[in-house]
Amino acid sequence: MYRPRVVISRCINIEPVRYNGGIVNDHFAKKLGEFVEYVDICPEVDTGMPVPRPSVILAKVEDRIRMIEPLSRTDYTEKIEEYSVNTLNSIREVDGFLLKSKSPSCGVGDTKLYKDDLKHQVGKTNGIFADYCKKIYPYIPVEDEGRVHDEWIRRDFLTRIFTYTSLRHTIKNLSSIRDLIKFHQNNKYLLMLYSPYGQKKLGQLLANWEKVGLENIKEEYKSMFYKSLSKRPTLKSHVNVVLHIYGHFSDLLKPAEKRHIHNLIDKTLGNRVNLNTLIEYIRGFVYRFDDEYLMNQTYLNPYPAELQ
Repeated sequence: MYRPRVVISRCINIEPVRYNGGIVNDHFAKKLGEFVEYVDICPEVDTGMPVPRPSVILAKVEDRIRMIEPLSRTDYTEKIEEYSVNTLNSIREVDGFLLKSKSPSCGVGDTKLYKDDLKHQVGKTNGIFADYCKKIYPYIPVEDEGRVHDEWIRRDFLTRIFTYTSLRHTIKNLSSIRDLIKFHQNNKYLLMLYSPYGQKKLGQLLANWEKVGLENIKEEYKSMFYKSLSKRPTLKSHVNVVLHIYGHFSDLLKPAEKRHIHNLIDKTLGNRVNLNTLIEYIRGFVYRFDDEYLMNQTYLNPYPAELQ
C-alpha cells in the first residue's frame, strides 16, 4: 500500500511551536505517521513569528477576515495569505491535510471570529491557511486533530487519503488503459458508496477512452474521481453497499446465515451494532468463498486495519 502525502501542523507531535511554546501530543496523528509521509508546516513560525509569541486572533474588519495580534494591533493577514498561496502551490502532490484545531491559521471551522473591536466573538470560521487549503485543493480532505476523533470523519478522511494515493500512483505509472480499468473495478463499491452517479459517469468515460486518448483521460478521470468522493456517505449508503456485496454469495449461504446477516443489518441501521462489525462479518464470507473480485474491493479494506 502506498504512503499518502499529508500536510500536518508542525505543533502536532513534531515541534513545540505553539504560541505558548507548547506541543500537541495526539495519539491518532502519531499512529497515522507510521503509514503516511508527513509534510509539516507552521504558518505563524514560517512567516517569522517567534516562539513563544503573543496570541493572534481572527477579526472581521470591513467584511474581511484579518489576523491581528490584539495587544500591539499588528496585522499579519497579508503575510499569512502570501505564505498560504506560495506554500500550497509549491506542494505538487498532497492527499490530505491534518491541521491544528481552533488555530487562527489552521483551524477547520472552529476558530473563533471576533468583531473589529477584537473583544467580542461573532462566530467561528476556518483559519486562514486552512481556508486556502480548501480553495486551492477543493476535493482533498482538510481536517484537524480534533475532528478526526469522530468515527465517521476519521473513516472518511482515511478512506480518501489512501484511495487518492492509490489513484495518484496508478496514473503516474499508467502503461495502458487496462491499469485504469482495473483501478476502477477495484473501487466499484467505494464509488457506489460515495456517488452512484459518479460511478456511472466514470464508467462511461472509460468505455469511451479512445475518443479522449490515454494521456487526456488521466486528468479527466482523476478530477471526476475526486469530485465523486467529495460528499461524506451516510450509514444507509454503507448498508446499501454491504447488501450488494452480500448478493455475490447469498445463494451459497444457509438460511440461518442469511437471517443472521439481515439481523445484523437491522441492528446496524438502529445503531445497536457498529458498522465495522457488520463489514468484518461480511469480509469473512468473502475469504470463505475465496472471491478474488471482492477481496480486491477497496471498500472492504480502504486503509490499514491498525488505524481502525
